[in-house]
Amino acid sequence: MRRDLGDFGQEAASSSGVFGGNKEKQETLEGLSRSSFSVDSEIPKMPKRRSDLFSFLNVKKVKMGAEQEMNENHGGAWQPKDPRAEPITGEKPSCSSKEAVDHLVLPDCWSKKQALLFTDQYKWLEIKEGKLGCKDCSTVQHLGARAEKHVHVSKEWIAYLVTPNGSNKITRQASLRKKMREHDVSKAHNTIQDLIKGPTSSDPVSSSAPKLSIKNIDATVKVFNTVYSLVKCNRPLSDIEGVIELQEEKGEDIGSCLHTRYSATRIAEHIAKEMKMRIFRDIIEKNAKICVVIDETSAVSKKSTLVIYLQCTVQSAPSPVMLFVALKELMSMTADCIFSTLLSALNDCGFNNDYLNDNLIAFCSDGANSVLGRKSGVALKLLENFPKIILWHCLNHRLQLSLDDSISEIEQVNHLKMFLDKTYSIYHLSNTSHTELETIAKELELEIIKIGRVLGPRWAACSLRVATAVWRSYPALYVSFSQSSSYSGLAKRLANINFLKDLALTMDILEEFSLLSTALQSRSTNIQKAQKLIQCTIKALENLKTRPGKYESQIEDLIKSNEFKDIPFNKNNKFNTLPRNLLLEKIIQHMHLRLLLEGNDDEGILSYFNLLEPSTWPYEELTLPWIAGERKLDHLSEILKYEIDLNDFRDFVDNNVKSKKAPIPTTIQEAQKIVRTIAVGSAEVERGFGLMNVICTRVRSSLKVDHISDFMTINLLGKELADWDATPYVKSWMNCHHRLATDTRVRKKATRAFYEDRLALWNLR
Repeated sequence: MRRDLGDFGQEAASSSGVFGGNKEKQETLEGLSRSSFSVDSEIPKMPKRRSDLFSFLNVKKVKMGAEQEMNENHGGAWQPKDPRAEPITGEKPSCSSKEAVDHLVLPDCWSKKQALLFTDQYKWLEIKEGKLGCKDCSTVQHLGARAEKHVHVSKEWIAYLVTPNGSNKITRQASLRKKMREHDVSKAHNTIQDLIKGPTSSDPVSSSAPKLSIKNIDATVKVFNTVYSLVKCNRPLSDIEGVIELQEEKGEDIGSCLHTRYSATRIAEHIAKEMKMRIFRDIIEKNAKICVVIDETSAVSKKSTLVIYLQCTVQSAPSPVMLFVALKELMSMTADCIFSTLLSALNDCGFNNDYLNDNLIAFCSDGANSVLGRKSGVALKLLENFPKIILWHCLNHRLQLSLDDSISEIEQVNHLKMFLDKTYSIYHLSNTSHTELETIAKELELEIIKIGRVLGPRWAACSLRVATAVWRSYPALYVSFSQSSSYSGLAKRLANINFLKDLALTMDILEEFSLLSTALQSRSTNIQKAQKLIQCTIKALENLKTRPGKYESQIEDLIKSNEFKDIPFNKNNKFNTLPRNLLLEKIIQHMHLRLLLEGNDDEGILSYFNLLEPSTWPYEELTLPWIAGERKLDHLSEILKYEIDLNDFRDFVDNNVKSKKAPIPTTIQEAQKIVRTIAVGSAEVERGFGLMNVICTRVRSSLKVDHISDFMTINLLGKELADWDATPYVKSWMNCHHRLATDTRVRKKATRAFYEDRLALWNLR
């Protein structure tokens, strides 16, 4: 290692002793010393080899004088005599100017003059936070096709992490000089500078770069297509080795790299990241209004996760589009943790706080206290950070809550629920009992479906399927119960005609709820349409109070049918029957309280949205100009965060009042799109839960939450296999300086060994 400047005398004496016996070497070194230093340069480059020692000794006095002058002026206002470093056009100005140096944190062993001289000598040198770095290596970072074995770009110079070594100032200065010199003459650094300058005709690697690039891209595209197809089909990425082997057997050239499940995971991660970046970048550039929908769940690994969706309106789609954003792991279920996780996920996708403040118009979720709590929920924290956003409780959850509230107030419903739960426990949990029921059903020529739980914490459509299963297998259930002395009480209940009527009434109610629940889950349902659907369901339930429903009207015909002829129906008043009218009245009452916006906190919001829905206008009282509507227009613009032109609104009202078939004004169309952007339910999030369960099975329970999120992104946002083009993703992969499929710096793949007895099966001839 080269010694300090302070050891000049010792080094000179030792060097003369070493080379004193060889006159030719000494003359050669003296010649090198005279030719390697010029008077104009105050601090020349240090020779790397010890054979150049005399040239170093000849200039040491000059170096020591320069460093002494620097040390004397350290911290003072020094003016350079010859400012030679000029900023290059189109590049960031170098720190070689005094103005730039004044604002830099220099290494503790350097003065301002030293920083100016070294940055002038090494044009690639930059200083950040008292550490050195190479701006050329930081820009390129990878050698690409010019990469060679054992030639790598220094990570320290790329990341600006080069610091001095030593215990005193002179030693630390010498260590920095050595590091700069060695990096300047390194092969990796020179290759990067050649890449920055551009290819030359004499460079064989550069001249063949287009051919290599095409071959690399073609082979890597095939690997990307393989990974994409595995993710789309929800297959484990460990299958890639077998798929790659099959392609190689068919003669496909797919290189020798990126063939492991680890590489496949990195590729899937890159594809998901690029997809999000492209989609969300377009949304941000168009300044589209968005609605955030979230829900929390637990994965197979028992980790609490947050599913985040985003609904927005794009020009190419007639209805709003629900986009998957991310699946994030929650450290806790508190409102603070959920809020910070949500905000971090949105910021990672490019939706910063300024954008959210201008374009976030609504937030939708289920009714969990940690999310929609009135005192410290996530919704309240969003409202504090982004005022005037609409907080929306999922209508499907409201519908289920209204049904649950009604059931809790009617005691007789519990008897029906207990019977159905008992039936579920007998035939769902016991394979023997279920087999016996299937045998009886075949004898009676009945088609039964699986019996589950009814009226539980699930949506109405699930309860309807369970009740339908009991309705279809009613005769088979009676025969099964009557043949066993343990279930004779259940058989007597099935033989009671009042129980059959209660089951029919329950199915009529659940069918109306199921129709409404399915309609609310539609992607095209907006707030106005949802209100109309709810009102239609309430009218249908009111009609049930005066006349029997679909299943109630079938009871008399069912009793006389061949399937029910073996059941001795009777009227036993000991069984508590459902109070028909009271049950319907309670359901209608709770639907008014929870679902209809009239009389709720959301009533004002609906009245403003009705300005854009001509079917809700009071035409009898409406006169032109519509002053009452125009007074609400400014507040509607604040809610939607979009300015609606007053003249467009007047034209819109005039065209509808006079029944003109004129086109809708532009600002009115945009405002209607923004209203449709508000999500009325979290059904799409529930579908995301289903996909998560398909991806993260018990066999793949070791998958990390981030990897599950990447797979869900490709499944939900990616194109179909026939329409997807992997070339742009491969090019971005190359720009990130990842290895390509044709990279030869990989271990040789082990051949799969087949047992002789297994191969012998194919040699029986």
